[in-house]
Amino acid sequence: MQTTNPFQTILDELGEVKEILYSLKKEPEIELKKKLYSIKECSEILKLDYQTVRSHILKGNIKAEQIGRFYRISHLDLMNALSDVKSLKYKR
Repeated sequence: MQTTNPFQTILDELGEVKEILYSLKKEPEIELKKKLYSIKECSEILKLDYQTVRSHILKGNIKAEQIGRFYRISHLDLMNALSDVKSLKYKR
């Protein structure tokens, strides 16, 4: 006599839901890798003045791509620069 788990179908469905949630959780990471910020958006994120962010870009402290006459900063470069720029802010 073999006993079957009456909750097995629920467990299977929960497993499927879990996989879907993990795939949704990973998608924003992919989108953020492609995201580009303007200097104004970066200044709001870093809580610095527009000119300060621009001067850090020109000095090379923040990596940015120049597209036409505008600078665009990738999400990864911005997150890497987040700690560096804050430490440079207080360095004298």
